Amino acid sequence: MKFLLVEDDPNHSALMTARLEEIGGEVTLAQTVSHAIRALGRSREYDLVVLDQDLPDGKGFEVQACLKGFSDAPSVLFVTSDDSADAAVAAMREGAAGYVVKRSNYLAEFEKEVSRAVHPPGPVAAANRTEFEERERVTLRAVLERNQWNVSAAARELGMGRGKLRGRMSALGIDS
Repeated sequence: MKFLLVEDDPNHSALMTARLEEIGGEVTLAQTVSHAIRALGRSREYDLVVLDQDLPDGKGFEVQACLKGFSDAPSVLFVTSDDSADAAVAAMREGAAGYVVKRSNYLAEFEKEVSRAVHPPGPVAAANRTEFEERERVTLRAVLERNQWNVSAAARELGMGRGKLRGRMSALGIDS
C-alpha cells in the first residue's frame, strides 16, 4: 500500500509514518500543501492520503479539493488538531473517509480509520451506516445548540441550505 502523509509536525509525522510502515505501507511525506499537490501530480498510485488541516502554506482542504479532479482519487483521512465540528463536517461532506483528532493516544483511532479507509466494505454495512449517522447526529445537535436551535444560523454555519439541514434533522430524528 502507498500512503501520502501530509503533515508538518516532525513528531506526528514520525509516529504516523511508523504506524503506516508497520502495516506494510510505503510512505511519502509532504510537509506543505504545495508539496502534497506536486507529489499527487507525480504519482496517482496512492491508496490513501492522510491530511493535516493546518499546514504552513494552507489548509488540508486544498489538497482534498485537488483530489476531486482525479477520476481515480485515493481515499482521504484527516488527522488534525482541529477538533471543531465544522471542520469535521466539511471534510466528511467533501468525501473524506474519516476524521481523527490528535489527542493523547490518537494513534489507535488513526490505525482503525486507516484500515477502514483502505479496506472499505463492499456495500455500506448497516453498522457503519449507524455509526456514521450517530456521529452526524451528535455534530448537528452541537451546531444547533451552539446556534440556540436557530436552523437558519446553523445551516449557514454548516454551509448548507435550511431545507437540507431540516431534511437531515428529520432523517436523524432531531426535533427542533
